[in-house]
Amino acid sequence: MKKIQFIPISTLVPSLINPPIPASKKIPEWYKHQNAIIGDKVVVTDWGNANTTVKKCMPVLDDMSAGYYITLASDLLVSWNEDNTPSFAWSLDTSGGLNIGSDVTPLPKLIEGHTTDQISHLPIPTEYSIHPQKFSNYYRIVTPKGYSCMFRHPSWVFDLPFYTLSGIVDTDKHPVAVNFPFLIRNGWSGLIEEGTPIVQVIPFKRTEWESEIVMGDNSEGELEYRKATKKLMHRYKNNWREVKTWK
Repeated sequence: MKKIQFIPISTLVPSLINPPIPASKKIPEWYKHQNAIIGDKVVVTDWGNANTTVKKCMPVLDDMSAGYYITLASDLLVSWNEDNTPSFAWSLDTSGGLNIGSDVTPLPKLIEGHTTDQISHLPIPTEYSIHPQKFSNYYRIVTPKGYSCMFRHPSWVFDLPFYTLSGIVDTDKHPVAVNFPFLIRNGWSGLIEEGTPIVQVIPFKRTEWESEIVMGDNSEGELEYRKATKKLMHRYKNNWREVKTWK
């Protein structure tokens, strides 16, 4: 089993800021409340499948539970200035050390800004502000040699008032904490609570790939699939899925 390390950037951090967690610990609320079948009983549909919902789709569950979540370090209050730029205020004191022999160097601000020029050609959806921001990250991420991390918006979470922009970092080499640019929803004001997932971290092994188009007979695969259809439900789960472990 491979190990990913989350290293606090200051000795103050473990006492002040929650560590990253497996994404499986923060499954979206909508998914928890989603019924597994449509209606009140299992039936066979016209196309030979059961009347199941996304709750039974293992690729969706594997996607939303992949990797780790870094969560918001403090309550964050969002408001707007007269020039239609967002304003942020937070409760976490990052100004300096404590009188317990800890660091005296201030921690990074919870939110820092980017200039619009940095993404001037990005076709930003109208629902988001054109003024990019950045979440500070208080944990350096270290992966084994040859492994990188993909950083992305929390999967299947559409009700957050921000959208985290994606990126890939070679975390086996990168020497400092990775911060996360994001866009805030236009006109949204209110409180984003501490502990809200802000980014999903998925480690993966780097390797070279080459693509090719191969023409051939897929009868063996078709036969294997037809055998699986003798069962009304859990075809992928019981025949081809491999459980992913994130601790």
